[in-house]
Amino acid sequence: MNVDEKLLKSAVKLVQLMDKTADKNLPQEIANVVKLHSKLAVGSSFIPVPGADIAAGAASIWGMYVRINSKLGIPFGENVMKSIGSGVATNLAGYAAMTGVASALKFIPGIGTIGGAVIMAASMYGITLASGWIYLQALSALAQRSGKNFNAQDITKAVSDFLKEKSVIKEFINEAKKSYKK
Repeated sequence: MNVDEKLLKSAVKLVQLMDKTADKNLPQEIANVVKLHSKLAVGSSFIPVPGADIAAGAASIWGMYVRINSKLGIPFGENVMKSIGSGVATNLAGYAAMTGVASALKFIPGIGTIGGAVIMAASMYGITLASGWIYLQALSALAQRSGKNFNAQDITKAVSDFLKEKSVIKEFINEAKKSYKK
């Protein structure tokens, strides 16, 4: 199963668990939100200012969480989403090391800027796609346990619990990077 199929399967499961099955297009819409924000994160790789590129990628992830919640009718504020996004980003930092190196390359005018953007693009795509998938998996696990009645702390804990699946996450990120190259 490729990353697109895994993403859609997670969205279908989540929609079913949250009893949102009346809208048959919702799982694809949610998967499309994750894919769109992954592409936006690739775009952030081409910001020539080191650090600003990473901040723009992080903003894309936070925006993705907000849009997923909006599609599902989960009313959490921006600060909660930033907190969850920061938690995911912190836990994915080991996978994102190349992103920081690529951003630092941009301090070298010309070739460093281009090289940094190219290296960073695949990493940002993979990390953002994985962040969306992790979030869908965590929400699914939470909905399975608690139904539709959960709060921000429940989501944060569910995300933390899923992030312990290091080998599954690593495999997904590697698949996502490969799919980007295609």
